[in-house]
Amino acid sequence: MSLPTIESLIKGSGRLLAMPRAVGDVLHLLDSPNSRQSEIARHLEQDPALVAILLRLANSPAFAPARTVDSVERAIVLLGREHLRRLLVASALTQAAEHLPNQELLPLETFWRHSSYCAVIARMLAEELAPNLAGSVFLGGLLHDLGQLFLFTQEPNAEHQAFLNSLGDLETLSPSDAERAELGFDHAQLGGALAEHWGLPASLVACIRYHHEPLAAPEDYALAVAIIHVANSLAHLAEFDSRDLLDAPPIESSIIERFKLDEARVTQIIDEAQHQILAVEALRNPKLGE
Repeated sequence: MSLPTIESLIKGSGRLLAMPRAVGDVLHLLDSPNSRQSEIARHLEQDPALVAILLRLANSPAFAPARTVDSVERAIVLLGREHLRRLLVASALTQAAEHLPNQELLPLETFWRHSSYCAVIARMLAEELAPNLAGSVFLGGLLHDLGQLFLFTQEPNAEHQAFLNSLGDLETLSPSDAERAELGFDHAQLGGALAEHWGLPASLVACIRYHHEPLAAPEDYALAVAIIHVANSLAHLAEFDSRDLLDAPPIESSIIERFKLDEARVTQIIDEAQHQILAVEALRNPKLGE
């Protein structure tokens, strides 16, 4: 039986994990300071499901509107571009993931919890290091393991075998190395290719593609990728309530120094992330605002 390729998996992804075209179009508009609310609204209105989520959130108690929000343009003004950006990707990905075949090796709740932690921690780091990146790295954290989710649904046996192989040789074989040995590519490469296929912004593509290889990232996106690289490892610690970097996937030593990740700093980040996690999980909850 022949192994899949990134190209063959992406070709079949449209049936299972399709990002609405409107999301990619709106993300590009949100990145442009010259785009108008009416133009953003026009693209959003191409997807009734997204409009329904947007209006439900805008009319929720969280925003306490003085009067009913009954137009997409008004909802955009009320929520703001950054919140809209997060809502769109989180909701679209949640809807898409719900169409994936059931499997037990990577429960969706486990996937979402890790992704949410990564998003929270990435935003926290960016707010200190580069506030202008806070919105984009939040999404990078939320999407960084997209390729892993897809592999566990499309090639569960090969992906699980790669995981077992890495556990059996923790000293020299990383999970990504094990995936490449088993499949010929890893989940970060697949996730980056999926994001590119969907037409997502290049910064998001880079964060997904290089989060395990931050030193190989394009220079323009090196800091954003480094933030996701760190956030991914610290998310593992937050999930298991550890503060010891030895319990997490290795972080590049130069990045540890650059981010000043001593024991006190790591503890501070994880404590704050555990406090914030419920709000982020609510963001991707389809029932938000009901």
